[in-house]
Amino acid sequence: MVEAIGAGRELKTESGRIRFVPTAAFDGVAGGAFDAPTPLHRLATSSNSVSLLGERLFLKAYRRLQPGINPELEIGRYLTDVVGFAHCVPVAGSVEYLGADGQAWTLALLQAQVPNQGDAWTFTVDQLVRLLESLGAESATPEDGIRGMSDRMQVLARRIAELHIALARSGADPAFAPEPVRAVDVEGWSRAVQAECRQTLELLARQRKQLPEAAVALADEVAAAGARLEERIARIAHAAPAGLKTRLHGDLHLGQVLVSRDDFILIDFEGEPQRPLAERRLKHSALRDVAGMLRSFDYARHTALRQAAPSGAALERLAPLARQWEQAVRAGFLEAYAEVAVSGGLYADRSAFDAVRPLLDLFELEKALYELRYEIDNRPDWVEVPLAGIAALAGVPARALPRVDRP
Repeated sequence: MVEAIGAGRELKTESGRIRFVPTAAFDGVAGGAFDAPTPLHRLATSSNSVSLLGERLFLKAYRRLQPGINPELEIGRYLTDVVGFAHCVPVAGSVEYLGADGQAWTLALLQAQVPNQGDAWTFTVDQLVRLLESLGAESATPEDGIRGMSDRMQVLARRIAELHIALARSGADPAFAPEPVRAVDVEGWSRAVQAECRQTLELLARQRKQLPEAAVALADEVAAAGARLEERIARIAHAAPAGLKTRLHGDLHLGQVLVSRDDFILIDFEGEPQRPLAERRLKHSALRDVAGMLRSFDYARHTALRQAAPSGAALERLAPLARQWEQAVRAGFLEAYAEVAVSGGLYADRSAFDAVRPLLDLFELEKALYELRYEIDNRPDWVEVPLAGIAALAGVPARALPRVDRP
C-alpha cells in the first residue's frame, strides 16, 4: 500500500489492481515526503488501522471494507480541493482496489498530519473534572469556569456551522448540491424515529431484568413515557419544513474533534461505519450533527461527574453544578451555531432557525435511542445516561444519576 503511494503507480494483484489516486492538494500536503524512504509508525489500534508516514502524512487503512464511494474520501476531497475548508484535515489522496469487475473499494485515506493537543472529548471531560473538583472548596464559585468552557464550545459551534455552510455551497457536483427540506422529508424522518422508539422500548422491556439495579427505576419511567414520546414525535411530523438537506458529518461528537492551536479541527467524516455507504452518503438535515454534539455534552457531564464524585454525598453536591455547566454550554453552543448558520444563508433569518427546533429535538431523541441500544448491548452500567436524555425529551423531571463505581 505504501509502495503504491510512494511510487505513484498501480500494483497488480491476481484479482485486480491497487492504485494511489492523489487529490489536487497532494503536492502541497506531501511535499518531498517520498523523495527518500518514508518511515512508517503504527499508532494505537482503533476501529481502523492508522499510521504516521514520516513527519507530514497520516495513513488511515479501513478495516470494514465496502464497494462504492467512501463518504470520508468524498467529503474530504470536496472540503480540501473544492471549498478549501480550513478546519478539517487536508486529504492528499486515497489507495483504491479495482476489481476485475470494475468495482472500486477504498482501502486507505492519506491525509496531512495536523499538530494537536488531543481530542475535544478528553479536553472537555478533563476540564470539567478539574472545575467540579475545584468547587469542593466552600469559597469557590462556578461562574467563571463555566463561562470559560462555554466560550470555547461556542468557537466549536462556529466551526461546525462553517462546515455546514461549506457543504451547502452550490456547485457542479450533484452529490453536494443542497436541496430544500420538504414536508415528505420531515414526515419520513419522524416515521423512522417513531419506529426506532418502539423498537428501543421493546428492547428495554426485554432487557429490564439484566439492567443494573440503579437503572431500573429510570428505565420504568422511560417505559411509562412511551406514549408521550410517540405523541411528541407525531406532532413533529406535521411541522412546517424549513432549511436545507445537505451532506453532513454524520457521526459528530466531541471525540471527532481535535484541539489544535486554541481552535478546532473536525475529523473522521466516515459516518456510522455499520451503515451502508449509500445510506451514509444521503443528504439530510445538518441539525443531526448539532444533535450529536448536544448529546456528547450530556455524556461529558456524566463522565466528569462520575470521575469527580468519590462518594454519594459528593455526587449529590456536584450534580447540580454539572447540570448548570451543561445548560450553559448547550445554550451558548446553540446561540453561536444559529448566528453563523443564519449569516451563512443556511436559514433565511433567526425566526426560520427557531422554527426548526422541533427537528433538533427529534434528532436528539434519535441519537439518545441509538445510544440506549448501544449501551444495553455493550455497556449496561452506562444505560442511565441515554435513559436520562430520553426522559428529559419526554418531559420527565431531571434527577441526579446514581453513582456507578468503575474499576
